[in-house]
Amino acid sequence: MLQKCPGISLHRIAALPCPDVGTDPNPLVELPLVTSCANAQSLRTTLHAVLGSQLRGYGLALDPVRQLATVTLHLHLGDVEQTMRCLMAALPTAQFGCIAKIAMNEVRRCH
Repeated sequence: MLQKCPGISLHRIAALPCPDVGTDPNPLVELPLVTSCANAQSLRTTLHAVLGSQLRGYGLALDPVRQLATVTLHLHLGDVEQTMRCLMAALPTAQFGCIAKIAMNEVRRCH
């Protein structure tokens, strides 16, 4: 089971306002990934350095026993291909999950 500490388990950047989900040609999506991680701050630094302005927000949960991190990246659909290329170069052990649209009217819990 993933252990969560409210101080380090989730980092959010406020999503920019966007049009209705059905009309946006470049909607926000979630890209989940799992990667090895011994240091959460190092992983965060890597994400920001590699993705820069493509990154619209993310959630981070750590499993310290297995030294794994589960990350849910928030980015625009048009940035997915480039993001995956950058992440594969920077995090060669990363495993990606299925991409899902983010509905801006969803209520999301912070912790």
